Amino acid sequence: MTGEAQTNQACTRKACATSTGIALFTAAAAFALDRLTKSWALSNLQLHNSQPFIEGFLRLTLTTNTGAAFSLGANNASFMTITAVVLTLALTVWLASRIARGHAIPVIELIGLSCIIGGSLGNLTDRFCQGHVTDFLEFAFFSFPVFNVADTFINIGLGLVLIGRIGKGEESDTKNKTDSKDTLPATPEKS
Repeated sequence: MTGEAQTNQACTRKACATSTGIALFTAAAAFALDRLTKSWALSNLQLHNSQPFIEGFLRLTLTTNTGAAFSLGANNASFMTITAVVLTLALTVWLASRIARGHAIPVIELIGLSCIIGGSLGNLTDRFCQGHVTDFLEFAFFSFPVFNVADTFINIGLGLVLIGRIGKGEESDTKNKTDSKDTLPATPEKS
């Protein structure tokens, strides 16, 4: 193995380790913050009683939800749990395989995907331990479903992935247009 190949292999291992570290730290932080805040809410709030948290912006209202976001699928908790497990596993395997293969993942996208995974694991823990998800954050200035910290991380993660993919998509389109001109064989013109 040449020196350049060894250097490239070492850089790939280092990038893989760095990406893995960022992903694990972010997912673990999202999961831990969700678990801590839900534990606090269950210990300190009364079901369906609202109290101001940030006056005019956010209030605390303890509720439960057997469905997904906005209570979708609330009447079919088992289906929602299975769907959440499958989606979380698929996302985790997809991210892990990208890291393992040494794909360059923009940091913003990596953090976003990890936020989604950590938040999903937080809500799945509720589903398995309680049979429902604990929600307790509610906007005070407009009507919006009650949510939790895991939901917040999932939404932040989706936003970060979208931002990361938008920039990547423009680069890919430009590169593909350039590459296609260089790689397509010339076709003879018809007379």
